[in-house]
Amino acid sequence: MRKLFVFLEKKRLSRSNDKTMNTILVVFKWIAIVYFGLLFLVMGMSGFFIIEDMNLGMGSPIQVISRFWMYYMVMEMFMRFTLQKLPTATIKPLLVLPFPKIKIVNFYIGSSFISAFNFIQLLFILPFAIVSMVQGYSVLGVIAWMIAVYLCVCTMHFVNILIESYKSVFIAVIVVFGLLAAIQYYQLFDSTLYTQHLLYSVYEYPALVLVYGGVLWLAIKMTVRYYVKNMYMDDLLKVKVEVATTREMKWLDGFGTYASFLKNDLRLITRNKRARTTVLMSVLFMFYGFLILRPTEMGGYPTFMLIFVAFFVSGGFLMMFGQYVPSWDSSYYSFMMTQNITYKNYLKSKWLIIALGTGVSMLAAVLYIWTSMDLVYLIIANGVFNIGINGYIVLWGGAYLKSPVDLTANKNVFADKNAFNLRVMLISLPKLFLPILIYYIGFWVYGFWGGFTLLTGIGIIGMFFQNQVFKYIEKIYKQEKYSTIEAFKSK
Repeated sequence: MRKLFVFLEKKRLSRSNDKTMNTILVVFKWIAIVYFGLLFLVMGMSGFFIIEDMNLGMGSPIQVISRFWMYYMVMEMFMRFTLQKLPTATIKPLLVLPFPKIKIVNFYIGSSFISAFNFIQLLFILPFAIVSMVQGYSVLGVIAWMIAVYLCVCTMHFVNILIESYKSVFIAVIVVFGLLAAIQYYQLFDSTLYTQHLLYSVYEYPALVLVYGGVLWLAIKMTVRYYVKNMYMDDLLKVKVEVATTREMKWLDGFGTYASFLKNDLRLITRNKRARTTVLMSVLFMFYGFLILRPTEMGGYPTFMLIFVAFFVSGGFLMMFGQYVPSWDSSYYSFMMTQNITYKNYLKSKWLIIALGTGVSMLAAVLYIWTSMDLVYLIIANGVFNIGINGYIVLWGGAYLKSPVDLTANKNVFADKNAFNLRVMLISLPKLFLPILIYYIGFWVYGFWGGFTLLTGIGIIGMFFQNQVFKYIEKIYKQEKYSTIEAFKSK
C-alpha cells in the first residue's frame, strides 16, 4: 500500500502546473540546504573549541549549548512556521477506496517528516557529540544528550503541524514563547538558568532521555488522532453555513469605481479565517521593534536595525496580505474573468487596499516615539516607499504566484498548500532589500536625512507614475491569465 501512495504522489507532482518555476525553486532550495548544511557542519566540528576559548564562565560546552537551546527552539519554531512546506494530499479519491484511514494518515504524516528541517541539525549534533566524547566527556551521557537534542528537533516538527490543527496548541505556544521573551526583555530574571537543566540533566542522568521520547510519541499520537478523527467524506464535502452580517461600508463610496472591489476585500478579511489570520499577523509586525531592538553601549540603535525594523513595522500588511494577490480570489477567479471587469480596475483596487493597510501600519510609528525618533521618521519613509514602489512590486509578483488559497482554513498538511513558502520568499526579497539599498545611497550622500528624503521622494514619485506602471502590470496579468485560471482550477 505504501508503494501505491508513493506512486500516486509521483503522478500528482508530474501533473502539477508551473514546472519551470518549480525547477527554479528546487535549485534555490538545494543551494540553501547545501549552504546551511556546510554551516552546521563547520559549527559542529569547531563549536566545542570556540565555546571553550570564549571562556564564558557558564560551565562546559555541553552546559552552554543546553543553556541556550531554548533560544534555538524558538527560532526553529518560527522558521518552521514561516518556511517549512508541509506535503499536501488529495484524499477524497482515497476515502472511497478500501484503504484504512489510519494507513493514509500514517503515510502522509511520515512523508511530512522527510524535510531538510529535520535532518540538517544532525550535521551539527553528531560532530559536536563526537568531539565531546573525544575530549573525555561521558560517552553514555553525551549519546543520551545528543538523542534528547534531536528528539527536541523532531518534536518541533509535529508541534508545527499541531499548531495548524489545534487552536489551543497555537495559543499555548504563543503564550509560552511570549512569556519567555517578556522575561528576557524586561530582565526580570534569567530564564536560561532554569531551562538549562531541562536538557543538561539528560547528560547527568541518561535515563531521562525516555522523557523526551515520550513527549515526541505524544506529539505524534495527537497529530495522527486529529487527522483520523476529522478525515471523513461528509466533513470534506460539507459546506459550512454561517449567519451572514451585512456591512454597507458607505465610507468607501468615495473611491468611486473601486468602492465595490474595496468592500469585497474588506468582507473577505472579516468573514474568512485565513484572511483574518493574515491580517492579525500583520498587526503583530507593528510590535516587531520591541522584540529585536537593543540599545548599544552608547545608548543609541544601529542604523541598519532601525531601517530593518521600520520596513517590517510599516510593511506588515503589504507582505502578509498583498503577497496573495490574486490568490485571495482563486475560488471565483474564473467567474470573475467572465464579468465586465478590467484588470486595471481590479489591480488598482488591490493597490488601494494595500495602501490603506500600509497607512494604518504607519500609525504604529506613534508606539516608538519614546524609543527613537529616528525610527519614527524611518517608519513613515518606509511606509511612503511601500505605497509608491513596493505596492507595485507585490502586484507584479502576484502574476506569477499561482497558488490557490483555501479561505476556510489556515495551512493544513492534508488540504491547502503552505501559505508562506520559498517561492513567496524569493519574490519578497526585492521588497525588503530595495528600501535598505536606497536608504543607504541617500545616507552616504547626506546622512540620515539624505536616506529619509530619498526613500520618501522615490515613494512619492512612484505614486505619480501609477498609470504607466499599472499599464505594464496589466499586460503581464493578461499574458498569465489562462495559466492562472488553470492553476486555480487544479487546486
